[in-house]
Amino acid sequence: MSDSPSTVFALPEAAAMLAAPSASARADDSVRFERVSTAEVDGVLSAIRDAGVFDPFLLVAASSEAPAVAAACERILDGEPGLFGLAAVVVLGHSETTSAPTSIIESEVPVRVVAAEDADAATADIASFAGEVAARAPRVPAAWARIIASDRTDVAVRATLARRALADDPDYRPEGLDDAQLALLRRVAARLVPQGDGPVIDLGARADRMIVAGESDGWRPTGMSTDVEAYRAGLDALGAVWPAVDTGDGRVTGHAADHAAEDSVIRGILDETVPGGDVLTPGQLALWFEDLRNDLARLWMSHPASLARVGYSGFATGGTGATPAGYRVLAAGEREEWEPVELGRLVAEGQDR
Repeated sequence: MSDSPSTVFALPEAAAMLAAPSASARADDSVRFERVSTAEVDGVLSAIRDAGVFDPFLLVAASSEAPAVAAACERILDGEPGLFGLAAVVVLGHSETTSAPTSIIESEVPVRVVAAEDADAATADIASFAGEVAARAPRVPAAWARIIASDRTDVAVRATLARRALADDPDYRPEGLDDAQLALLRRVAARLVPQGDGPVIDLGARADRMIVAGESDGWRPTGMSTDVEAYRAGLDALGAVWPAVDTGDGRVTGHAADHAAEDSVIRGILDETVPGGDVLTPGQLALWFEDLRNDLARLWMSHPASLARVGYSGFATGGTGATPAGYRVLAAGEREEWEPVELGRLVAEGQDR
């Protein structure tokens, strides 16, 4: 994860409420404040673009400026050229009477209303919120964010990646599953797709939304029910055998202390020796578990931070430039000038290889 701070772009009235630019001196090192000179949507987007920021950024607006920020968010999430990295929105006002625009809430951009009566406290609250959001999502490295923002990347692709990069809601409530099924799915996902240290993608919540929206890969083994029904039945069967930790106070939480027990269950499912419960046969449970592994892997891989982690730059071969984007160099350990340095040795145009 990058040590670069998140950037906070404060619109004029919000900046005045925070007494910017002195606000930057009061914030901790995790955020950097930038004052935007206009509340006009095109001007806000231009200010962010001109700042050349490719680390996560927040937009801060007074309540009167919230509609402009809502419109700016919509355009960023629709793939606005030159921009990538929207992380959250803050609306300054009175905590009891100010609310965030509905369109921002519905877009799933993290948003918080911060009381503005005390500039120092408001600045600290914004910095704290920025840290909370950063802790809930893997960061897309700046070199990769720059490529996503560039005209090498198609607008529709940039829009998709911008939405996928948003931090997951820690208070997410399932739509297709019940609470216990979602909790189990998260534990199973953590074993099937371990994400390492640092912020992680909530694969369980994303899988729940996926099956409700009917956005799986479209494959379904013969005799299997719909995705929602199959997930419910499969997780109910898993719930009877998946190990958990008893904390001693009546609660069951987390992962098994020894992953060997979880791995034993996984092998049993693959060998069709684990009972399928009241709905599925052991063979059907194995088929569903195959679909589950595929779904979780696709959800992880579809996140832009994951694309960067595996070094996949193929999303940037469409573009909106004057000429079609593509590759000149296709070899392991070699890269073109526009690609991040970690992908290998730079091969200049016309250079002998």
